[in-house]
Amino acid sequence: MTLRGVAPSVPGGEGSAGVLLDMMQRHVREHLSDPTLRVEELARRHHVSVGRVYALFERIGTTPGTYLREQRLLAAQTLLSDPRYARIDVSNIAAAVGFVDLRGFERAFRRRFGTTPGAWRREHHQARSTPATTEKKPQD
Repeated sequence: MTLRGVAPSVPGGEGSAGVLLDMMQRHVREHLSDPTLRVEELARRHHVSVGRVYALFERIGTTPGTYLREQRLLAAQTLLSDPRYARIDVSNIAAAVGFVDLRGFERAFRRRFGTTPGAWRREHHQARSTPATTEKKPQD
């Protein structure tokens, strides 16, 4: 029996391309704070061409740059929502997720979430501090 032409695959996976894409996505999530992380770095790090990186991300309907920006914005949203980071300036949050330009971060955040980072933080912290329901204790 000849297996020539059969692509190796991981059970439940999408073959070697899927594994490579998963590795790249993980690399992006683990290195969000690196403002120099670019498509070229992903290609070099994973020993493939820039064109291959674009082709892999196309499989999930996006580009590497768009995926990176989305992950950075989601991480920023999480930090802005977390009361443990309430005293951290928005500019420091932006830097922590790899944005070097505060204005660019604010524009991207507003485009993605429909509000500014500061307004998101105020709204989200207010929602957490306001009880959803008021319970009354039964009186004897």
